[in-house]
Amino acid sequence: MSTITFTGNIGKSQGLKFGNDGKPRLSFSAAETARVKDQSGQWVDGGTTWFNVTLFGHAAEALDATIAAAGGKGKVIVTGRMSTREYEHNGERRESLDVVADSVGLVPRNQQQTQQPPAAQSQGWGNAPANAGAWGNGNQAEAPF
Repeated sequence: MSTITFTGNIGKSQGLKFGNDGKPRLSFSAAETARVKDQSGQWVDGGTTWFNVTLFGHAAEALDATIAAAGGKGKVIVTGRMSTREYEHNGERRESLDVVADSVGLVPRNQQQTQQPPAAQSQGWGNAPANAGAWGNGNQAEAPF
């Protein structure tokens, strides 16, 4: 098994279920769409990869409630162990990417907007003016201590 971390949109949730041992389990699909530059240099959507994610325990219960509160939609960050399995559907051979999640976090809605890189700052790092020098005090050679 490989360890993977990805960010994707929540697809279909199968809801919270409990195993014979009473342990909660949440299974849902998540889609990650790659962004690539086309020949003109514009960003476009590339291929979409679907993952089947399973989360266990208290984290599964908490995430199920959070997804329900978000209307079943949103973006998640998933870290876990990925495996592949082959199956047949309508006579066609397919492959599934399954992730047993170690952790899943819901990305806050205000962070889900497509973000553009920040414009170049004219002020240099932080709040220091661009001419503040290496030590931030306007003097290139004199350390402030």
